[in-house]
Parts: sequence; structure tokens; C-alpha cells
Amino acid sequence: MDSGGDRLDGADGDNAPIGGDAAVAMAEPDGSRASRRRGRGSGVGARRTAVDLLIGCTGADHRAVTERDRSRYASAGALMLLTASLAAYAGSSVAAFGFRTSTLAALPYGIFYAAFIFCIDRSVLLTIRPLRLAGKGGKERIRQRRLLPTGALRIVIAIIGAILVGESLLLRFFDASIEPRVAELRQQELAGVMASWDAGQRTTEAGLVAALDDQRAQLAAAENLVTSKTGEVDCQLTGGDGCLGGRGPIYQVKLGELQAAAGQIPGLRTARDAAQARLDSFRVTRDQRRAQYADTEWRSIGNANDLLMREKGFWRLTASDNSVKVWRILISLLILGIDLAPLLFKRNLDRTAYARLERGALWEGETNEEVDAFQLNRNARARRAKAGEVSERMAARYEEYAAAREELRLAASMDEDAGAAALRRDERRLGNDRQAADLRRAYRLPAPPPRGKETDSSGSRTPG
Repeated sequence: MDSGGDRLDGADGDNAPIGGDAAVAMAEPDGSRASRRRGRGSGVGARRTAVDLLIGCTGADHRAVTERDRSRYASAGALMLLTASLAAYAGSSVAAFGFRTSTLAALPYGIFYAAFIFCIDRSVLLTIRPLRLAGKGGKERIRQRRLLPTGALRIVIAIIGAILVGESLLLRFFDASIEPRVAELRQQELAGVMASWDAGQRTTEAGLVAALDDQRAQLAAAENLVTSKTGEVDCQLTGGDGCLGGRGPIYQVKLGELQAAAGQIPGLRTARDAAQARLDSFRVTRDQRRAQYADTEWRSIGNANDLLMREKGFWRLTASDNSVKVWRILISLLILGIDLAPLLFKRNLDRTAYARLERGALWEGETNEEVDAFQLNRNARARRAKAGEVSERMAARYEEYAAAREELRLAASMDEDAGAAALRRDERRLGNDRQAADLRRAYRLPAPPPRGKETDSSGSRTPG
């Protein structure tokens, strides 16, 4: 019915074939056909929006991606979301092991780790291998450059992240088989701790036994000394072989030594009894203290159910069972392939028209930058070559300006000097006239005729 409906919608009403699906479509009401069109349009629009979102996950512009390449970019975006989902679960599991909580409670840590993996994959897909000129002379060809160091670093980080994700998932997959190995590791760790404790206790017991033996030896020596001193005192008292009979001075000396030796016996017996009591108390409480220490250490070891302990158990399980080794390798490769699928898919995306357009735009930008730099270099060289000529011309103009300025300054100075000389001449003349007027007033002389109107004795006018 879909194909018939499409033909009916696209065909003219007069030329549409009558019969089959077309006849049923024509028999339907207009409202039903309009709703079917809206339903198909909304479905196509939703699918296109979903594909646009998947393309946006790769960092590409869905408006610039051609219809032929949309499926490739959509597949890459779906792989990125799948990798991020695995990373979220793996990160939550690791956080749950570390913080001793449930996987659901540790989900925010998993989301953060998934966002990190997603951004790494996106940055790798956005890395463009720029073009370069290969060859010399007439054999120059434009080729793609090799992998850039930044791109290689992103790929290494992505591989490390994929390995961590895979290992975390494997720990979850083999959880039931890892648990007995973890119990063995705990028992061995407890046995090692208890062996160290027992060695320390044996050392302590040996010290207490040595102290008791020393006290016994000192007591025995003191008792032997008392016995020997008693024999000497009796010898002096009875007068045996080599002894003087009676309670003489020697007897008194020997009696004093006997009393001194006998006085040490109570203290030595007390010290021996104390050493014996310490040893007996140590032996009596040793088993109880050992049990308490074992319980404390077992609780501590039991609480250490961290990721490192489970990883040790997993490695022991892998080393002891070849089937686990095979499954671990296969599952690790599978998870690694899933995690690295977006990176492996990048080579397929590099052949698309969108990637070629991006490389072309990058090449154009680099070429324009080189052209601009070359033009600036030429301009700088041209200016540097004309710098001498310009400097000479400016120096000549400055000399002309300096000469004209000096001439103007000399002319102004000459005018000022001429004005000053005329002013001083007028001042002297006025001073002489004032003195002459004063003398005429003093001697009552007639005023002289005006300058230029003087007359001689005959009355004729003479020039002044």
C-alpha cells in the first residue's frame, strides 16, 4: 500500500491507474489520506532528525554532509554512543569498587568517564590530516600529511581508555570465578601477616626465657655461694683441716660473707619468680592475643575488596586456566574493537566528500596564509631597498628646510637690528634737541628756525 500510495500521491488524478492499491487509495476519504501523509512525513522527519543528531556526535555539520555519506557519519555517531555507554558502565563499576557502593550510586562517575571517552573519540574524528606538497619540480603532487603528533596522542589516550573499559567489563563478566581467587589471596595475606606475628611472638618468648634462665643462673650461683660460705664458717668454728678453731677474726669475716651471700637470696628469688610469672602470663595470653589479632587483620583484609585485589585474583585465574586465558583474550579484543570502532571508522570517513571539503578549506587557509606571508616579505624587502633613497631625500629636504629657516632667522635679526639702530638714533637726536632747548631757555637764546626753513642774512631761504 505504501508504494501504491506513493504512486497515487505523485501521479495526476486523470492519469492515475485504477485498480489494486490505487483504487483503494482513491476510495479512501481525503482526511484519511492527509493523515497518512502527515504520519509518513513525521516518521521521515524523526528519522532524519535522529540521523542529524548522530552526525552531530561526530562533529560534522549535517547540512554539509552529502546524502551518500550520511549513513557513514550516522554509523560513526552510533558507534561513539555505544562506546560512551560501555564507558559509563565500566566507570560506574570501577567507582563502585573503589568507593564500596552500588553501581547505580556510582553512575555520575561513569557518566563523567563516558563524557571523557566521547570527547576523546570526537576529537580524533575531528582531527584533519592536512594536505602537503610531495615531490620536486614537475613531479610535485598534493598528498595528505602523515598523522600529526596531536592526533597520535589522542589515539594513544583512546586506546588506553578502551583497555581500561575492557578490563573493567571483564572483571564484571568473571565476577563469580574471581571471587574464590580473591578469597585465596586474602587467606594467603592473612597467613603472611600471622606468620610475621608469630615470628615476633617467638622472638619475645625467647627473650623472656633468656631472662628467666639468667635469673635462675644468678639464684643458683648465689645459693652455691651460700653453701660454700657455710662450709667455710663451719670449718672455722670446728677447726677442721686448714682452719683455726674458735670464733676468731677469720670466723667473723667468714660469717659476714655468709650473711651477705644469704641476703641476696630473697631478691634473686623474687626476680626469678617475676620472670617466671611474665613468661607464664605471656604463654597463657598468647593464644587469645593471636585470635584477637587474627580477627582484626581478617576484618581489615576482608574490607580491602578493591579493584586491585580483584585484578590480582583475575590474573591468578587467568594464569591457572587456559580457557579463561582464551576467553579473556577474545573478549578483550572484542571490547577493544568496539571501543576503538570510531577511530577505526575514521579512515572510512576521510574518503567522504565532506572530509575532502574540510581538507580543501584547510589547504586554502594555509595557502592563503603562506601567500600573505610571502607578500608581506616582498613588501618588507621593497621598503628596505627604498629605505636609503627615502632617507637621502628626507635628509636633503631637511637641509633645505634648515637653510630656509636660517635665512629667515637672519633676515628677522637684521630687521630687528635695523629697527633698534633707528630707535637709538632717534633717541639720541631727541636727547640732543632736549638739551639744546634747555640751554636756550637758560641763556635766553632765540629759538632756531624750523628744520628745512632756515634763511640766511639776506632773507633768502636755505635748505636745512
